[in-house]
Amino acid sequence: MRSERVRSGDFTLDVAVAGPEDLPTVLFVNAVGMENRLLEGLAGQFLRSGMNLVTWELRGSPGPSPARQVSLEEHTEDALAVVDALGLTRVHVAGWCTGASIALFVAHALGERALSFTSIDGALLFDGVPGAPVGNAVFDMCAQITADTDRAAHFHDVVRPRGNEGAALGVQDEALVRMLTLPYRQGREELTRFAWGISATCDYDPVAACARLSVPALFVAREDDAMVGHRNSRRAAELIEGARLHVAGSGGHYALFTDPAETAAALAAFVLKDRAPA
Repeated sequence: MRSERVRSGDFTLDVAVAGPEDLPTVLFVNAVGMENRLLEGLAGQFLRSGMNLVTWELRGSPGPSPARQVSLEEHTEDALAVVDALGLTRVHVAGWCTGASIALFVAHALGERALSFTSIDGALLFDGVPGAPVGNAVFDMCAQITADTDRAAHFHDVVRPRGNEGAALGVQDEALVRMLTLPYRQGREELTRFAWGISATCDYDPVAACARLSVPALFVAREDDAMVGHRNSRRAAELIEGARLHVAGSGGHYALFTDPAETAAALAAFVLKDRAPA
């Protein structure tokens, strides 16, 4: 992926572009706390499927963003700044984990420039929580930190990596494990920044956000996802007329990285409309 720098208000975004602009472009909202390089494997599969992937590192992720409160509006404005700076006329909007919540608002804000919406293992906060044990615990930690930033020191000691993260995540690749656990490898200030980034994705009504979506929608989820509950994806799909739902029995929360070809194929089938998702 090639790197770009895009200005959004008083902040400079680290943007990554996978391929040529003449391909159908997926504006991909990564999860809070994740680097662009985490998506390199998925971006390669997108190109093989005939799609371009554009993404950026969210506020609250590694980089120069300050450890301060962040809003959903800022996340959305950043996405619009990326689209405008790259001269993208129409895009397919997709998001993973917390990025799916942001993507809901991005698709609405883009209006006619948004061609579709896809949620991949989305942390869609029906009942106010991700709906799975690990995700619920992470969101609770972030809520405690933003309520009292002095708590960051305690939580940093609790969650900092100790060498058993791969087994806990169900991921074998050590490089991938390091990228996925990056928010917990940093210091107190960085964990606070991550908590503020997460908190911005909690401040919305998922029922209203889904109900106002007016583009074709696809929800991809997994029954064994310990980070976000697949039932939230089912509830979201029921709120959107004609929405497609693809729930796999296994694969876990990180399947789009451990098996990016499967995710790319499902999204290509939806975006390019050459076949239905398996």
